[in-house]
Amino acid sequence: MKKVLLAFLLSVQIGTLAFAQQPTTPAKTTAPASRTLTPAEQRQKEKIDREVQRERQIRAEWAQKQREYEAKQAEKERQKQARKAEKERQQQEKETAKSKPEPTPASTQPVAPPVTEPVTPTPTPTTTPAVVEPTRKEKREKRRKEAEEKAAEKAATPVKETPPVEPTPVPVPVVTPPPVETAPVEAPKKVAKPQRPKRERKPVIKPVDSVAVSTEISEPSVVRPRREFLPKGHLFEPILLDPLEAQTYGSVLPLYYTEGEKYKGSIVPFAFGFAKAFYRRTPEPGRSTEWVLDLASFTQFEAFHDDKLNKARRQIMNNDYKISIIYNVRRGANNYRFRVYHISSHLGDDYIYRNKITAPSPNSVNYEQLDATYSRNVNNWRLYAGAGIVLRKTEERKLLSAQLGVFYKKPSEKAARLVGGADIKFWQQTDFRPGIHAGIGLEVGRTQNNLTFLLEGYSGFRPYSQYESQQTNWLGIGLYLNPF
Repeated sequence: MKKVLLAFLLSVQIGTLAFAQQPTTPAKTTAPASRTLTPAEQRQKEKIDREVQRERQIRAEWAQKQREYEAKQAEKERQKQARKAEKERQQQEKETAKSKPEPTPASTQPVAPPVTEPVTPTPTPTTTPAVVEPTRKEKREKRRKEAEEKAAEKAATPVKETPPVEPTPVPVPVVTPPPVETAPVEAPKKVAKPQRPKRERKPVIKPVDSVAVSTEISEPSVVRPRREFLPKGHLFEPILLDPLEAQTYGSVLPLYYTEGEKYKGSIVPFAFGFAKAFYRRTPEPGRSTEWVLDLASFTQFEAFHDDKLNKARRQIMNNDYKISIIYNVRRGANNYRFRVYHISSHLGDDYIYRNKITAPSPNSVNYEQLDATYSRNVNNWRLYAGAGIVLRKTEERKLLSAQLGVFYKKPSEKAARLVGGADIKFWQQTDFRPGIHAGIGLEVGRTQNNLTFLLEGYSGFRPYSQYESQQTNWLGIGLYLNPF
């Protein structure tokens, strides 16, 4: 019977084992690993693997950077703490060093024991930097103490040179603090209050520091810029109403007369020029000199109706060119200009063709000149006058010339202000017949480069072209600008 039971149990055990192993076999046969992947699936799988690998690499790099950043921050914090500890240590050393020397120079013997007996000042500075929260107070105390040291050094040097002054400054700060103050730490604070650095730097200082006062007063002159390259502004302002001044302007002259005959059309003078200082020297306030480069081109256009072609025409009449080197000098309210320049005049091709000019004509407006001009402002009026001499032979051009004028401009913070004046020129070449250019208008702007609108008129010799002997009169409007 036992054998039958054993056989039965063995058969049951074998059956359960076979049943347990039965589901594993089909799983192995149906696993996707046994199936071969298509090329597209293989590429997709490789792409996914590359993306996973790339993501892992990015995460690793990010983690490495994060660790480096944290390490840098920790190092910075450590250095900061080290610097802070070093400052506290230096401050503690200064406080201990200051607390020791003050009681030592005491002249009387009974004062010395109370200063040497309390050894408590040493622990107090160690606790103060850790307990004191406001950093501003610490900075103020530190500045005061440094100022005290400097003041003590300054006071010590003259005391050695002059023995009679020695007893007055030394015993006063030493005798007063010990009997009044119980704590030796507070004594230097109260002594330091009357000796602030601001009071020492003032010119109203003790006679001992008179040398230091003189040096402090002379410092502003040293700080002033003595040499400037490409400075702003002008020592000698350009003369606005001078027709041959290097500036930028454009005018429209509907009323233009030559030898008493009205021009049938309009003359439009246009110029582009500038005067720019490239070096300025200021040895002291109110005394300056500068070198200036001056360039200009003066062009006159004519706008008229051509009766032959029965249409409006615009063409160039003339073009003058000018280049100058200027030396300006300012002495207080007096301004001087010394100038040498070259100017030449050229008729326009259209003008030559229209007027059928076939033979060369003498051109006296091709010369060099040296002149000097003086200017001064008096009650918002600028007055100027000058004279010049031509650097050519008398056969080419007569030598002498002169200029004078007046211009009004009141300084104002408003956007526009009234301006006006007159400029008069004389040339020996035109028998000293005056050329008067006058105008009145508005200056707009609050800078040095303002726009000026003028109602202007002229009477005298022709200021442009080789036909300067012609009597010319005009009336029109103009817009002026000095770009520098």
